Amino acid sequence: MATQAKTQIYYINMGGTVGNVGAFRYAWRARKDAYDNIGSGLGVVKAKDTDKGLIFGANSPKPARVRLSLADGTSIIRFCEPDKLSSVLTGGTINGKQAKVNGKSKNVNKVDLLGG
Repeated sequence: MATQAKTQIYYINMGGTVGNVGAFRYAWRARKDAYDNIGSGLGVVKAKDTDKGLIFGANSPKPARVRLSLADGTSIIRFCEPDKLSSVLTGGTINGKQAKVNGKSKNVNKVDLLGG
């Protein structure tokens, strides 16, 4: 009997202009619930079977990485689209949202940019 996949493919549009014209899609695989409730704020898109042009394992450029400080004192690291950094870091677009960690929802208190 087949079992359900525990992971999902996600991508972020990198580069490009208005409407992501000319952008490439930086793709990776993560837990199915890793970007629930926070994905759109970070610019992360859940890939569909019909999506084309996904690039896996590119060394450069890579999306920004942010640390989400959670209400219980722990933190998690997630990718963020460069165009969304300002709203995530200074605008607080995902503060107070529920991030899932190992299937449990936890409030996001603060977001910081991780260095290179």
